[in-house]
Amino acid sequence: MLRVIRVHAIRGKGAQEPARTSMTIEAQVRATIARHDMLSPGERVLVAVSGGPDSTALLSILAGLSGEFGLELHVAHLDHGWRGPAGARDAEFVRRMALRMGLPVTVGHAGRLGRRAPEPPAGDAAKSRLARRQSSREARAREMRMQFLLDAARDIGAGKIALGHTRDDQAESLLLRLLRGSGARGLAGIFPVVDGTFIRPLIDVRRRDVVAYLKDRGVRYRIDATNLDTKFTRNRIRRRLLPLLEKEFNPRAVEALAHAADILRDEDAFLSGAAATIHHTMMSTRAGAVHLPARDLRNLPVALRRRVLRQAIEAVRGTLRRVDLEHVERSLRLLEPGRVGRAVTLPDGVTVTRRAGALIVGPPDQHETTRRDAGTGGCREALCPVPGEVALDDLDLRLSARVVPRGSLPLDLKGIDAGRAFLDADLVPGPLLVRPRRPGDRFVPLGGPGTRKVKSFLIDLKVPAPDRARIPLVVSRDRIAWVVGHRIDDRFKVTAATRRVLVLERTARRDAGGTEGAGA
Repeated sequence: MLRVIRVHAIRGKGAQEPARTSMTIEAQVRATIARHDMLSPGERVLVAVSGGPDSTALLSILAGLSGEFGLELHVAHLDHGWRGPAGARDAEFVRRMALRMGLPVTVGHAGRLGRRAPEPPAGDAAKSRLARRQSSREARAREMRMQFLLDAARDIGAGKIALGHTRDDQAESLLLRLLRGSGARGLAGIFPVVDGTFIRPLIDVRRRDVVAYLKDRGVRYRIDATNLDTKFTRNRIRRRLLPLLEKEFNPRAVEALAHAADILRDEDAFLSGAAATIHHTMMSTRAGAVHLPARDLRNLPVALRRRVLRQAIEAVRGTLRRVDLEHVERSLRLLEPGRVGRAVTLPDGVTVTRRAGALIVGPPDQHETTRRDAGTGGCREALCPVPGEVALDDLDLRLSARVVPRGSLPLDLKGIDAGRAFLDADLVPGPLLVRPRRPGDRFVPLGGPGTRKVKSFLIDLKVPAPDRARIPLVVSRDRIAWVVGHRIDDRFKVTAATRRVLVLERTARRDAGGTEGAGA
């Protein structure tokens, strides 16, 4: 169970420390913020601080820039509980540092993620088992940390969450993913901005410059002993492989690798956008499965072919987590002659199946759903044209869509009607897919700090489990635009720049009442 302790500090003399010799690193951070449009004046920012050098420097630099940007900072720290007294000391260190700077702080205590296992006997098999356990524990810790930060940001109303990743982290990530056989998107490394919520202002700064900055200012920080443990793959890359590359091959290896990640990220963004357009025009949906015409998919350049399939998989699974390049390649080999009737099973049981004329990505219960719908005549999902309307008997829903000028609607659209949603029409291209919730579905609730699982969102609203299964979702290009009757996605909201508004309106197929929260 996660315990959270929140302390609201009285702003003191430490909040705005005078700059001395740190203009170079501050100038880098300022340029990064501007280049990636990370912050807006007056924003409330949750700063994730572990107590280590990178996050400590991030907090110090943002505090120094807070006057210039009009930022309201709030510190967050999570003690995972797996390092015992050392983790507790780090948490107390961060709490005291925030209070000295006059900043509010939230400290979470997650309990133990698992005690350290005894050292296994020597041998390749034992080492492999140990590596898998450590990788699994790292993944659980990362997921817990991200959820803690999202929850803390939502609780305090922060629009951004600042993380302390540096240029060195970027280079390490590229090497780590290269050794794992990642595709181009994985090799793009760490993104400076994710979901418009997570920002990394130090992503262009070298770690050695961070340490020099702290030393110059006399700022103390903590050292996490697990970061020195070479049983972890990333630590071996950091402490062995990168120094070897710098010594034997290129003294600027970190910068070269990070620059390569930058280039790959730009090219991936272009190709992913092109693939999204192709996927939208190519795919059709039936009984919860995405159908891709085999010939059209095979005729695409391989870079687009991979991305279109990945987007189809994401549309069905709700996430690409644990789907790697090997899964994609095995699935695409189903397009080869003589493969009709064969299938590839992905994590979570999703299947990619070759049928005559199509490659079908279907959920685990695809065949049961197909049989049920065929027997009852019910429809579980359908496309809604814009403008136009669609009816789904199984979900007791009739949905209409129309586009109107922004000036024809009131300035304040909140709370008008739980059965209507207002979205920026230029951000939500039609036709729209209307379907039930699927495992792993995520969206960015209006006003929220970042992505959330739809299931968790509905649980927080106290929606009973039987009702959750019947709440329709409106999807645009594989992104959820509206959890019908409850909340739109923040990325599609109407803003001052909106010219045309997409108005979605639901009515029950039967005479059923009920109120369901804000629809916009």
